[in-house]
Amino acid sequence: MVIAMKNIFGYVVGISMFLVLVPALMYIVAVNFVLPVDSLVVGVIGGILALIGAFFMIWSNIDMVKIGRGCPTDGFNVALGERTKKLLVQGPYKYTRNPMLFGTFVFYIGLAFLFNSYSALVVPIVFILYMVWHVKKYEEPRLYNDFKDEYVEYKKRTPLLFPKFKK
Repeated sequence: MVIAMKNIFGYVVGISMFLVLVPALMYIVAVNFVLPVDSLVVGVIGGILALIGAFFMIWSNIDMVKIGRGCPTDGFNVALGERTKKLLVQGPYKYTRNPMLFGTFVFYIGLAFLFNSYSALVVPIVFILYMVWHVKKYEEPRLYNDFKDEYVEYKKRTPLLFPKFKK
């Protein structure tokens, strides 16, 4: 019961931050600088990117719970939810070590297009730069400590963020 509550808390924090606060910030920033192009074309591109991003976010979350038996919410080496018990190397994790982060980034780029704004693009760029630093500083050392050589081998064959689709 305690683990379930911890995971629920982790998801509430994660959803609040990544699906409410950051998009709200993007919207606030977006209202000032609109792209001087056809909003229908930009909207279609934005919608496609947002759907691709959402697909990766959902797929990686499902695999993390079902296969990794954990929760994705971990910040500054503090587990807000249960940490994974198994290293994820299949599903979206065979294309990128951080499919959730990749999906979130693509989703935010899609939102910036949907908002039809240059300035909204600043938020996902700052977000991804910060998150790559965070992953390198906190997540990768923790994964190495938890999974040792298995993680080292996985890291050698799988890119950090942008997927590499294998033949």
